[in-house]
Amino acid sequence: MSGLFLDNWIKEKIDAIDCMDLTRERLEQFQLKKLNETISHAIKNSRFYNNKLKNFKGQQLKNINEIENLPFTTAKELSEHGKSMLCVPANHISRIVTLNTSGSTGESKRVYFTREDQELTIDYFHHGMKNLVDENDTVLILLPCQRPGSVGDLLNTGLKRLGCRSVPFGLPDITDTEVLNRLCKIIETESITSFVGSPQEAVCLAKFWKELHGNAPGFPGIKTVLLSTDYISDETARELEEIWGCKVFEHYGMTEMGLGGAVSCETLVGYHPRENDLYFEIIDPGTGIVVPEGECGEIVFTTLTRKGMPLIRYRTGDLSKWIIEQCPCGSVLKRLNKVFPRWVK
Repeated sequence: MSGLFLDNWIKEKIDAIDCMDLTRERLEQFQLKKLNETISHAIKNSRFYNNKLKNFKGQQLKNINEIENLPFTTAKELSEHGKSMLCVPANHISRIVTLNTSGSTGESKRVYFTREDQELTIDYFHHGMKNLVDENDTVLILLPCQRPGSVGDLLNTGLKRLGCRSVPFGLPDITDTEVLNRLCKIIETESITSFVGSPQEAVCLAKFWKELHGNAPGFPGIKTVLLSTDYISDETARELEEIWGCKVFEHYGMTEMGLGGAVSCETLVGYHPRENDLYFEIIDPGTGIVVPEGECGEIVFTTLTRKGMPLIRYRTGDLSKWIIEQCPCGSVLKRLNKVFPRWVK
């Protein structure tokens, strides 16, 4: 697989078809426009942001860096004021995702999506997965699939648009030998060539396969694996590559981002962000000041195209840095280095 799939997709999404190639200048012009639209939309329609950004009413960002003058949105605020962040009537919401907070106290976070918001994610999955698969592949989905609008369901829809087959399995119980046996059988009978799941599930399944068949590069025919939903260690990627002879791609995202955030390309070094839908910053966790490019800090994002519950300068708690050098794949999109959740030492 090769090609600037995300660049070409984003070029069309930001209406830059008059350009020969996507450029940083055109992309950042689009981001500035969408930042101003998002801020205006939030102030006008959200009780929370109407109060939080009261000093910004009637103003516009003149350049993209002026967003640093706006206050952050925190996970605590999302837990406590989620409903007042809504910018559309409740009957326009088609999906609510509840996220449990860490620890035994505190309200759960609820993230709200309209049908149009979820369509943005489907579109991203459709084009982002072109890095891994094409119409000749069959993808095993080891993510929540049962409920309409769940991440696995959206991925399944995106893959159908891409033209390849998919087998939505859902979240497997990797402690159950019967489940692992069933998955191995599916891999064989359905001629699975790629799968998407968490690092823990992928490694557990690969080890179980190895117990049954030994190391079998080239067989069962799994060419690519996309790991998501959790921290991905280098050891995990190496183990999968050794057992199955596959290429391991990585995805960084969270529900608050709309489930899709950034994905690795064919170089498998760093993640290209979904820059048409999200604006990323990296800040010093202590001071809140944006750090120079190449320095490690906390990931902050602002949604650019979401209507139901836009988030402005949302602090993720995750740590990373920008890779300064342009990606060898030729993309003009930025590259996030490996992401470390706060709990990873």
